[in-house]
Amino acid sequence: MTTMTAAILVLRILAVSQVLLSVTALAVSPNPYRTRVLAVALAIGAVSYLVSSPVFDHINLELGPWLVLPADAIPPLLFLFTWDLFEDDRGPPLSVWIIAAFYLVVAMWIGLERGATGAAVNLYVMATVQLAKLGFAVGAIFIVWRGRENDVVESRLKLRRVFAASIAVIVAAVVATELVTGWDVPELVELLGMAAIFAVTLTINLAFLRHNPSFVLRDSRPSVPVLPEETPLVKELNRLMTDDLAYINHDLRIAELAASLKVPEYQLRRTINRNLGYQNFNQFVNRYRVEEAARRLVKEPRAPVLTIALDVGFRSISSFNAAFRAHYQMTPTDYRKSELSNS
Repeated sequence: MTTMTAAILVLRILAVSQVLLSVTALAVSPNPYRTRVLAVALAIGAVSYLVSSPVFDHINLELGPWLVLPADAIPPLLFLFTWDLFEDDRGPPLSVWIIAAFYLVVAMWIGLERGATGAAVNLYVMATVQLAKLGFAVGAIFIVWRGRENDVVESRLKLRRVFAASIAVIVAAVVATELVTGWDVPELVELLGMAAIFAVTLTINLAFLRHNPSFVLRDSRPSVPVLPEETPLVKELNRLMTDDLAYINHDLRIAELAASLKVPEYQLRRTINRNLGYQNFNQFVNRYRVEEAARRLVKEPRAPVLTIALDVGFRSISSFNAAFRAHYQMTPTDYRKSELSNS
């Protein structure tokens, strides 16, 4: 065994140890069950990749093609884990599940064929698979980045930048290496790749231990507001929303609301999350919007639903219907019929 090969093996073991540390902490953390399951599944795929990926295949571990299969699931698992972690209002649509399932079937078929026959993978097929991986990674980064402004969970807000950067560095390095060199990777490139993966996983764990030692990624508390009179800031916030009707502004931003209240933005985020129990700013604002809409649906039975939706601050009927159903467990039309029939 050469010095370079030994160094690669050491870095591989160190990277696996960091992944196992993360997954152990997440498995026993107070995160919701689905978040923990997805995290564990993603970690299993990462370990599979680190010990058996063809990209780092100079050390022949003879573990068989089946061991590689969990690694093939990393891209869609990463996307689904990211969605679960950062999207509070809805789960992935059916189309995402279909695309993920199709990708898994194709990727696993390629892996088993290559493991069974040892045949080289067609360049166009390999390029298509790599582009699919990039698509899942870009989608995950987009989810992380687009919700940063409305996130009021302090620990998760700090995690967004690290999470997005980590995805970008690791996926870009792996996919670029596979596309440029195929699976015949020079040892120096392999060494640099393993060093980068170890550095990223170590950085993530150190960040957690420093800022979030309980590894809480997602607050599992229900979004149930407490009494608005509990603190002066909550009381003033409620007055601004109910008396000044701040929520009817379609473009209302948390920074704008913080400026009106003359408090730092981080303090308002913390209040909305810790005192009122919300996961993001949209959930908080939409409660006022749908409650006012519900009142008008009954008070103004001839008013079009779309008109009411736009008047209370929604940009479209689809976003209004989704928020209304989440709050009242029925559509606005059904709510109006039910209330009018009971009056």
